Amino acid sequence: MRPLATPSLAAIAIIVTYSALVAAQDDAARQQYADYALTHDGDFHRGQKLFHNEQLTKCSVCHRVGQRGEKIGPDLSAIGGKFDRAHLIESLLEPSRQIVEGYRTSVIVTTDGRIVTGVVTSQSQSEIAIADQEGNPQVIAIADIAERKDSDVSLMPQRLYEQLTAEQFTDLIAYLETLRGDVKATPGSTVVGGIQLPDGFQVMMVATGLTGCTALETAPDGRMFVCEQVGRLRVVKDGRLLERPFVTLPVDSSWERGLIGVTLDPEFPREPYVYVCYVAKEPYPHHRISRFTAEGDVARPDSERVLLSGDDQRKLGGNVPAGHQGGALHFGPDGKLYVGIGEQTAETPAQRLDTFQGKILRISRDGSVPDDNPLLKETSGKYLAIWARGLRNPFTFAFDGQSGMMLINDVGGQYEEINCGIAGANYGWPSVEHGPTEEDSFVGPVHFYPQASISGGDFAPADLDWPEKYRGKYFFADYVHGWIKTLDPRRPEQAEVFAGRLRRPVDLRFAPDGSLYVLLRNAWVIDGKFLEQTGTLLQVRWQASDGT
Repeated sequence: MRPLATPSLAAIAIIVTYSALVAAQDDAARQQYADYALTHDGDFHRGQKLFHNEQLTKCSVCHRVGQRGEKIGPDLSAIGGKFDRAHLIESLLEPSRQIVEGYRTSVIVTTDGRIVTGVVTSQSQSEIAIADQEGNPQVIAIADIAERKDSDVSLMPQRLYEQLTAEQFTDLIAYLETLRGDVKATPGSTVVGGIQLPDGFQVMMVATGLTGCTALETAPDGRMFVCEQVGRLRVVKDGRLLERPFVTLPVDSSWERGLIGVTLDPEFPREPYVYVCYVAKEPYPHHRISRFTAEGDVARPDSERVLLSGDDQRKLGGNVPAGHQGGALHFGPDGKLYVGIGEQTAETPAQRLDTFQGKILRISRDGSVPDDNPLLKETSGKYLAIWARGLRNPFTFAFDGQSGMMLINDVGGQYEEINCGIAGANYGWPSVEHGPTEEDSFVGPVHFYPQASISGGDFAPADLDWPEKYRGKYFFADYVHGWIKTLDPRRPEQAEVFAGRLRRPVDLRFAPDGSLYVLLRNAWVIDGKFLEQTGTLLQVRWQASDGT
């Protein structure tokens, strides 16, 4: 017998190139289906028929909805109430990315050489029942098993989308969105349908599988830093969520506490400093403003420098003390670091000058207090950092790169507020309700609307390669309504809708590449119903060629 020929280097190169080409084509096809399903509603009636089509999709062969279907895979009767559209799209396009525990594929090798692959449906001391991809059951005696291991490959069809048109795929997503069961609606969970954008704009998924997203920052080199409330600061690089976090922090992540803010040094990456705001667990729950030194895509070990420590939240009250945490931090045009801290539902601390709660803070890069802070004569110690007060939950804020204007998104009361950041200002909470005020001692909002949940905000650069109507405008999102609106800082009373049907937008930032990045958080708070790896980062781009 002649020995097999060893492949030449040229042949190996061809195989590798071909494999890369196929992978790229697969990625492009998945992206096409994802983009279409993100922006089109679909027909849930047609989707229901597709779901129960045992010849085409075979969904009901493994999954149950109500009283129809099987129980080989997870029950999907309430899937639309638990996961947003982006997560549903990912689950169908890449079913092996996130496999529900208890439904992993098992591979069993029997003593007579048979290989059986499927999901274990029951097990006793003497036998195992397993169902394959077609739903066919088999019972194998424990004594007949030579080897058994779990697989990271889902039993779901890996390329189901190839059997469907983009319209059919979207119909199936639309049907899954309607499946709510008896899941109680939470704020923002009722937003359904394709994302709405003006003509000429495109939205695409950049990263999925994020856990409890809270805040976003974009870097000059194209990287994005994303806060996960559970304490991980993640990095998105070259369109991919890196597996290793930049840093993992010891946070108290109950309710709204956790890792809640991130920003970068104004000279980043030449000055490789990453600043965060988080609620530390020990020795008691308190806000902590820290600086880390970046080494590539991770923090240098032991590089944390605590710049400012907040107050013991156990002593400040509130009907939900872990609520209203604020957390946003950004550098102003003066090179100082500004931080928003919520009043943890305790209300009255927002007016006191012996606590950080309900305030905007201002410190230098090294944590020292600037000598021109506005309340130096009325404060002492670390509270010299207080720059403004009377806020309820200043969840986000932003600075206009051209004018230096600061706008603060303060979560309602009776109204959601956008306030102009003014040194020494008192915005009135809780002495006055959110909304317009005639009290001379308080600064009223420049924009307000009935209570919902205002979230992310950022100014569009004046030289942004978008239509002129958007340049220099302030973009802000609402978590409950699922929209992004714009307002003219010179005439802030009126706002116009830019995007709609975003499921729970929590933050947004413009990036150097001219894109608007939007962070979606599929959770109201961290409680007993919290689900991990359900957050999404979206990219919104202007596609028209003339830029007008």
